[in-house]
Amino acid sequence: MQTRSKMVAEARLFLKLGSLSFLGLAFYYGQLFFGMVNNVFMFKAVAITFLLVTLPLPVIAFNNKKLFPSIRGASKKMLNWITILLFMHHFLMTFMFVMILKEGRLTGL
Repeated sequence: MQTRSKMVAEARLFLKLGSLSFLGLAFYYGQLFFGMVNNVFMFKAVAITFLLVTLPLPVIAFNNKKLFPSIRGASKKMLNWITILLFMHHFLMTFMFVMILKEGRLTGL
């Protein structure tokens, strides 16, 4: 029974991190189009936090074969690709916002 509770805990962790990562999509594009955060330090801290939250998703998806037992074949590959693309998106957006944009200007448009 120990392995079943461990599998459930890992699946919950994956789903929580995934939902926070999709919330990061709303944050990045909300900042890009609407300029929601005016404090530069706070914006950079939140952007890096969303990147760090997204980092374990591809690792968990690829290395855990028993994460979602009902997902097999093409669906498992699709899940792996989605986690990789989500991480790449967050990495590029964080890099763009934190490293490239000037201090005084937080919105891209």
